[in-house]
Amino acid sequence: MRAPRLSIPILTGLLLAGWSGCSRSPEPVAAKTDSPALSDPGPPVPGDWVIRRIDSDIDTLNPITTQTDNAQWLAYNMINEGLLVLDNFTLTLKPRLAESWEISPDKLTYTFHLRKDVKWHDGVPFTADDVKYTYDKLMDPKVDAAPLRSYFTTVKSCEVLDPYTIRFVTTEPYFKMLEVMGTYLVIVPKHVLEKGEPDFNKHPFGRHPIGTGPYKFVRWDTGAQIVVERNDDYWGGPTHYPKRLIFQIIEEPYVAAQLLKKGEIDAFDRVSPIQWEREMKGSRSMSHLHETVYDFPSYNYMGFNLRNPIFSDIRVRHAIDLLMPRDKILQQVYLGQYATLATGYDPPADRNFNHDVKPTPHDPALAQKLLAEAGWKNDHGDGILYKDGKPLSFTLLYPSSNANTEKIAELILEAMTAQGIDLKLSRLNFPQLIEHVDDWKFDTVMASWGLDINGDPAQIWSSAGADQHKSSNFIGYKSAEADKIISAGRLEYDNEKRAAMYRQLHQIIHDDYPVCFMFNPRIILVLSDRYQNVKFFAPRPCFDVSTWWVPQNRQMYQK
Repeated sequence: MRAPRLSIPILTGLLLAGWSGCSRSPEPVAAKTDSPALSDPGPPVPGDWVIRRIDSDIDTLNPITTQTDNAQWLAYNMINEGLLVLDNFTLTLKPRLAESWEISPDKLTYTFHLRKDVKWHDGVPFTADDVKYTYDKLMDPKVDAAPLRSYFTTVKSCEVLDPYTIRFVTTEPYFKMLEVMGTYLVIVPKHVLEKGEPDFNKHPFGRHPIGTGPYKFVRWDTGAQIVVERNDDYWGGPTHYPKRLIFQIIEEPYVAAQLLKKGEIDAFDRVSPIQWEREMKGSRSMSHLHETVYDFPSYNYMGFNLRNPIFSDIRVRHAIDLLMPRDKILQQVYLGQYATLATGYDPPADRNFNHDVKPTPHDPALAQKLLAEAGWKNDHGDGILYKDGKPLSFTLLYPSSNANTEKIAELILEAMTAQGIDLKLSRLNFPQLIEHVDDWKFDTVMASWGLDINGDPAQIWSSAGADQHKSSNFIGYKSAEADKIISAGRLEYDNEKRAAMYRQLHQIIHDDYPVCFMFNPRIILVLSDRYQNVKFFAPRPCFDVSTWWVPQNRQMYQK
């Protein structure tokens, strides 16, 4: 399992490689497929490839510093591993690199007993020294890991007891600590990273990772593809079927659709509703493909840089939220069925979700009243609102790699302009957008947070991250009231009591308007019908291509 990741686009799931805590009910996500599996495909067999489209290149394959969702899935689950693993269906923690563990009665000490039969992909044995090294690097303030590091603030020591035993001691109980230590701390090889480049952030390992996992890194062709190959010597046995997983980087959705129809890629995830309904669905060239629609644990939003004086006034933020054309976006972009309106940082199926909080209505009259109270007047004769001689003007950053964002940005621009707001649009590729956000060089940004199971809202909403560059709280949100609940929630082990706290937090954050909450998306996945065992579950990424298999007579790639 992993911490929540930011994703970008508003409006299909982003993953600014990001994070917000989320505590979902322990039930798999319901999925709909229009093409059932073969009636008698025979027993599962290994082989074949999965060529999957991703819409932008990744940042790094170092699991400690990665900030993009696809990279995180590869680095956390396929190449490198944690001490434990969260079962996708039962949502229980199971042994992985650790074969057993003990927790002290006061819940302050965690001791892990490591497997003795694990080797890194280069043949070097895995030991407790690798765990210690990984932890030390994560906690090094010079390492670009602020979002992940926020989960380990109460860990005061990590000690190697012997080559296969490691002990962590914390300063206070934390309901999520076993999961954090076991699954968020993804282990990297000390013997590789301590050599060569002294800057951990720039080490060649990020481009050529070595892990202990079921897949080995093959190559990364910048801007083109990332290739991994099944590790036939994997300590966990032959549990992964495809021989190769290829992540094809195709920014343009139209190009991806054409390659999918021709059979040159096998899976196209996050197809836009308009593209699916109007260009792909029912096409004769789609006969070898099938569609699945699934609920993705995320929310989309427009975030304010709260350091900008314009947005320091809650009346301005509230007014902009009231002007958001959510209904138009829902109908014109999501076709009324591929998203639901969001009201906070948890999806509606979550136990933490506060159903008493309603979506912000579209109310230009109230927005104008609030803006006038805040001192913004249309007194220059040009239709723009001014205060102290300065126009109400700001820029909205949005990602270029998503088919929905251009239309969404245009609808927001139309709504703001009609009410005297001088909105400017800036379309950036994903790496550029991340750079602007990390450096706080933005006014507003369209983005989306992918949510974690049983999450902790501290990563995004705690004031502690507001003044840290590259933290998940890049909007700069600070609230003593919210901090009090976030701190109390970390100490509460009773799920229902903690959920009641987080429902209160939902209301507080909504009423502060630090972002304009927009939608909880449904995702469209189109893939080749030769794959069997395509299952869906609650944790991101909601499906696992490494468990798909292809009957021998339908395999396309023999290499």
